[in-house]
Amino acid sequence: MSIYVILLLTIYILSAFIIFPLFVHFTKINREKDEKVPIYQITNHLYKITFISQFIIFVSAISIATIFLGSSATDNENDEKKFFLFFTIGGIAFAVVYIFNQIVVPIQNLLIFLLAFQRFLLYFYPRSEKYIVPSEKRFSCIIRWIYFIWILGFILYIALVSKCISAYIFTHVYTCPRIYSTINSAIYVTLDFLVIFSSLFYISILISVRKITSMSTSVMRTRPEKAIIYQTLILIIVKLLCLPFVLIEIDFLLISDINTNSIMNVMYYPFFIIDILTTPIVFQITYLFCNKTNLEVLLKMNFRKLKTWSIVCCGYTSSNIVNYQISNISGSISNS
Repeated sequence: MSIYVILLLTIYILSAFIIFPLFVHFTKINREKDEKVPIYQITNHLYKITFISQFIIFVSAISIATIFLGSSATDNENDEKKFFLFFTIGGIAFAVVYIFNQIVVPIQNLLIFLLAFQRFLLYFYPRSEKYIVPSEKRFSCIIRWIYFIWILGFILYIALVSKCISAYIFTHVYTCPRIYSTINSAIYVTLDFLVIFSSLFYISILISVRKITSMSTSVMRTRPEKAIIYQTLILIIVKLLCLPFVLIEIDFLLISDINTNSIMNVMYYPFFIIDILTTPIVFQITYLFCNKTNLEVLLKMNFRKLKTWSIVCCGYTSSNIVNYQISNISGSISNS
């Protein structure tokens, strides 16, 4: 189990420190073209989720590192206040990460499933386009309602669990009905399985790939839509690769606390951790490498130069990257 944990953490660290700046850079460069795509509303929303999620985890990683550095420096009782400060920062960071992902990840999984279902209908039933492709205003309204309902349910769940914990503090008897956490875990795990199920829609489309090129509808005709398909399929592959970790974790939790946990509660924790660590990097990698133009620019960029990273981190306009490519090409010609 430790090997899988180390592997996932390594992947995430690489994503946060290397891939993420490139993802943001190329997303802003391609924004004008991406805005013309019918599913831009969903891809843009997923981009925002990925950006916020990575930023929060990045700050949390710094906080956790601060805790370890601070704890190693607390060799005497005079440093207890400093250690308490580090511990508080870490606790707040973990709380923010948990709450954000508890709210966002299930909705993200729901959007991936709905998008796959929409692509499936558009391919096999082109006449349904006017009914299942919402306007920007309507899509924004739908997203707000989904978030409102989910956040309301999450607040209710936290309130019920907090009430049980308060009662436990005074009575030392935990009487909270298991149904609260079971329902929460069941919804989360179900939405995770819906993402896996959504692959069937895309596989059906990919089997008919010869027909896709002659379609009059917008299915799989543009780079962002190809990115979404690849993102979903790779996300499923990653989840399947993480399955041994899930099974080991489930087996461990069932053996250690079989009387107080339902199977849904036990499945929730490994799925939650895997979603946090793998989903953002899958979205970023597929966006960068499913686009031929992005890939060509990446191969030409010299990452050993400080100028390259200054463009990536500070310059987001397409003119910057064009000038960079021209200078690279002219430099290679002069060297030859």
